[in-house]
Amino acid sequence: MSVCIVDIGGTNIRYSFYSKGKKLRIKKGIIPSKKSFLNILSDIFNESDKPIKDLVISAAGPKYKNTIEMTNQNFKIDSQKIKEKFKLKNCFLLNDLEAAGYSLKNISSKNNLILKKGNQINKNKVLVCPGTGLGLCLTINDKLVVPSEIGNSKFFTFQILQEYRNIDPSLFNKIEDFISGPGLSRLHRSLYKKDLLPAELINKASRKDLKALKTLDLFFEIFAKFLAEISLVYMPGNGIFISGSLMRNLEKIINKKKFNKNFVEHVEKSHKKVLESFEISLIKQEHLSVYGCKEFFNLTQKGLN
Repeated sequence: MSVCIVDIGGTNIRYSFYSKGKKLRIKKGIIPSKKSFLNILSDIFNESDKPIKDLVISAAGPKYKNTIEMTNQNFKIDSQKIKEKFKLKNCFLLNDLEAAGYSLKNISSKNNLILKKGNQINKNKVLVCPGTGLGLCLTINDKLVVPSEIGNSKFFTFQILQEYRNIDPSLFNKIEDFISGPGLSRLHRSLYKKDLLPAELINKASRKDLKALKTLDLFFEIFAKFLAEISLVYMPGNGIFISGSLMRNLEKIINKKKFNKNFVEHVEKSHKKVLESFEISLIKQEHLSVYGCKEFFNLTQKGLN
């Protein structure tokens, strides 16, 4: 028997078959446009040389009871229906950032770029992922992961628009409109009335294009201040972790000194010492949600033993 792990996003699907003591071999593909999610699962199961009795699914979208209605795909995933359809022993369904949160326990520091050094003062970690949208979760003691839908909230948006009067308010309604790949493009459109994809902006910035660099400076400044705000909410005394391909591609462009200054100095003087203690790391490792699903499954089995 083996465990099947499936991580489905807006464009790609990643999956692996997991047996205790063996390394994950992750496969990646484009989501078939004309297949139902059940048909996709059936195709994946057919690739396994062992019967599948346990399934862990990570999907991009808010979780409500046993279902996730995906934000970037026309799939409504119901773990109970899947369990019955394929006669599974277990079918676990996690939000993608929730799944990724479980991976933090085993992430090697060798895979991290330290943006800001800090000290551990509690067992809270926060994982933040600006990508197509903005994902965030809190992990407590490497066992409990609390997902959020903060990217779709208006948290901190009014303050940003008040502080940065050169930003066109009609383009920004929620926090992920600022802090995400599309948010990066919106900021550039707001400043220069020109549409550029995030990859184009990063490429121009790497070639020292002044307008692209100014857009990225603004993006990093807003992002650092957002991290300061959520730090006062979650008190991540065991670290803030940033992940995703967008931020990995920005690794060589980010000015760590300026980023840290915006992070610490955003708050009142009485809270600066607290923020100075929080470490901020950029995770270079990919496929966090897949590794997190594996860790989640192992935790559930420990609970049964």
